[in-house]
Amino acid sequence: MTNSAHTQIGVGIIGASSDRGWGGIAHVPALQALDAFQIRAVSTTRMESANATARRLGADLAFHTHEALVVRPEVDLVVVAVKVPEHKQIVSDALAAGKMVYCEWPLATNLSEAEALEGFARERRLRTVVGLQGGLHPPVLFLRDLIAQGAIGKPLSTSIRAHLTDDMWAGRYDPPVEYMAQAKHGATLLSIMLGHGLEPLARVLGTFESLSAVVANQRGDGVRLSDGASLPKDTPDEIVVAGVLEGGIVTSLHYSAGQPAGSATVWEIQGTEGSVRVESASGYLHFTDFTITLRRGSEPVQVLQVPPPLMRLLTCNSTHPQRGSPASTPSSPPTSATEPPMRRISRSHSIATGYSRRSHGPLKQVIGSTCPGPTE
Repeated sequence: MTNSAHTQIGVGIIGASSDRGWGGIAHVPALQALDAFQIRAVSTTRMESANATARRLGADLAFHTHEALVVRPEVDLVVVAVKVPEHKQIVSDALAAGKMVYCEWPLATNLSEAEALEGFARERRLRTVVGLQGGLHPPVLFLRDLIAQGAIGKPLSTSIRAHLTDDMWAGRYDPPVEYMAQAKHGATLLSIMLGHGLEPLARVLGTFESLSAVVANQRGDGVRLSDGASLPKDTPDEIVVAGVLEGGIVTSLHYSAGQPAGSATVWEIQGTEGSVRVESASGYLHFTDFTITLRRGSEPVQVLQVPPPLMRLLTCNSTHPQRGSPASTPSSPPTSATEPPMRRISRSHSIATGYSRRSHGPLKQVIGSTCPGPTE
């Protein structure tokens, strides 16, 4: 930490405007819910909005450029919550200033930029986080432990079918997101939504050993919603991935832009002793509510509920006057002075709720006494 005079980690948020974006609706409530962090500075594109945001958040410092924020000694951690094309420069400047960085996903517009940022962070020996939060989503943690305990035996195959219903994925763009029509800006169905979908898949079943894919722009050019004019579009609206995960699990994912006839997301996992089906009305697998259905052998089909210790992550927001978003997390418990500060974010998810990979009791209560014991 650069500001050792303070016991809390000083946070500067770039892109904290309440008008739009994830800064105000997700990151701010989460940071306010964790005692280890204090929001000390904000930056937006206009000084007027920066001052208004700082007053609303109780931050002492407001800026209209990120360069002014990242050099402040009061700031230990920089949160990057702006459009993807701006990530590379802001993250680079924050790292150059010696700051820890939390950057929204995707990290950069392409692989070479992301690899360059990773190399720079390693060179500077700074702690960094990329916001692939789906791996810590409570229903995903529950599903991970369900599979790990052998509820369906050995996993054999899995498929994810997801529909993304927001206008921009289907080529209908409001002015703030018109830039998303061009793949060069790195904010596409492939880079954003498939990336967010792969994180829960990896957390539950593992990563790909081999794959092939089809990526297509089936809808052609887009439309500007401001005036109805055509907008050149080269971003995909249909993505199909097929391959094999570690351990030999046969896998497919199909992501489409548009309206589904049924559930927006259906995730199925087939095992030697049964199967699990996950359904949601949203295509946003990394933070949506799930319905989880389990079938094991000849037993009756069960609709499972995420155990209360995990559900507190989703509901604690409504009981705290400062929290305005379901993305917030419980207050962080006391942590070791030697623990890396950035690790406290993820650590609080398991410790504050009393639930982690090894807390298998709630799962047995949910799916019955015949569930196999822990595999760890």
